[in-house]
Amino acid sequence: MLDDAKWNRRLRHASRLLWQAGRILLFAAWWGGLSFYAIVVVPIGTDQIGSVEQGFITQQVTRWHNALLIAMTAFLMIEAWWRRNRWLWIIVAGMTLIAVTLLFEHARLTGMMDFANQTVPSGFYQQHAIYLWLTAAEWLLGIFVALLAVQQCTDASNVIISSKDDEKCSHPPTW
Repeated sequence: MLDDAKWNRRLRHASRLLWQAGRILLFAAWWGGLSFYAIVVVPIGTDQIGSVEQGFITQQVTRWHNALLIAMTAFLMIEAWWRRNRWLWIIVAGMTLIAVTLLFEHARLTGMMDFANQTVPSGFYQQHAIYLWLTAAEWLLGIFVALLAVQQCTDASNVIISSKDDEKCSHPPTW
């Protein structure tokens, strides 16, 4: 039979593992999904069906991507609060600004699209360039998220520290 202290340690350990797994999986879905879609799917789709048609597919896909961005931003906000890390707060502020602007731009661009005829007006692509630059900034912030995560989980000699040795790499926030 486990006493309360042992049970609490096991519960904390399990919650740490779940938090870490969630962090990795959410980052992979958000940043990996954005990278894969931009590098592989869009060029192939454009090549196969044309840029306007591909744009109507991307319009639907970006709804899901923006939801992942919001989830990742919320997750990082919890991490920043828990870790009391100013650099993470700066990243969260940047991601929040980008997410809000992307949501606004997405709605504006969607309003310009003619879904019945699968066409866009002549000025659409100039406006779309803003969305692409914001997405590039989002992608770049993802690099900083990854670098910060790696930096926080390594010691001065760049050797990964076990979760037992480094509390800040293993504890989920306490609610």
